[in-house]
Amino acid sequence: MKIDTFLNLPFNFFDSNKNKWIYVIVSTIFPLIFLALFLPYGLSEEIENPVNPFINIVLFFLSIGLSTFIALSFSQFFARKLFGFEHVTIKKYMGWFLLEPLGLILVYFGFSFVIPDLGNDFEKELNIVFQIKNYFRATLILLFPFFGCIIYIVIKNLNDELKELGEQLKRYKSKFSKSQKTELLHIKDENDNLDLSLELKDFLFAESSNQYVLIHYLKEGRIKKHITRNRLKSFLNQTKNLPIKQCHRSYATNLLNVEHKVKSQGKDFLVISNTEHAKVPISKSYLDQINRELALKN
Repeated sequence: MKIDTFLNLPFNFFDSNKNKWIYVIVSTIFPLIFLALFLPYGLSEEIENPVNPFINIVLFFLSIGLSTFIALSFSQFFARKLFGFEHVTIKKYMGWFLLEPLGLILVYFGFSFVIPDLGNDFEKELNIVFQIKNYFRATLILLFPFFGCIIYIVIKNLNDELKELGEQLKRYKSKFSKSQKTELLHIKDENDNLDLSLELKDFLFAESSNQYVLIHYLKEGRIKKHITRNRLKSFLNQTKNLPIKQCHRSYATNLLNVEHKVKSQGKDFLVISNTEHAKVPISKSYLDQINRELALKN
């Protein structure tokens, strides 16, 4: 996938309130753990400095946590709606992400007026160079929970899709009685002559190539192929009352033999059972139809 194409994909990872809260909470906790464990940016010296009492250290970490929570909550739940950043592309959201650390720094700066600064050097807070450094530090630290949340959401969504599809397929297959699954599928050529007969449960998928259709089927537990001279459209007309549905311009699949659905390099595939994970592509124009077909059979 080209970078330009990728950047113009919709950024929908933080569209739901649940995912927004995950991002806000993880981003609030992560900096505290990171700073406490590694004590970067001269923080170890500040903590060891006897000038800083324990309460000031606690308030310092508290102010960072509150600043992050307030800034990101405002950004995700109010500012994005206010400025029309609810449904945007990845490219556009990258700009929004770079603004969030700025909001965090502004909130933290406000807290510095009421919470004692470590080392009692408040004048540093007024230094523009110091604030620019803080901005880049905040941006760098937020990158980890940001990408971590996206990876978690992607994996969770894929698992949810697989689970839902699995349930749909299970219910779909249960609609067909044993006698229906063992009924004979008669495949005819372009002249309407019988070319191949097999049980419905043994038919896997059909692959079209110009004026021919390649039939993939099971025979005695082994995958066989048979070429018949016909158009895929005509083949589908022959099987229109069966669970054999077109999923691509060149493919039709027996939904009874679909194991699950996977996504690879941005494309959807149906994984066929009993075939060492053979994959049949699903084009975007047929994806809704396949999902709808399964849902209608529930």
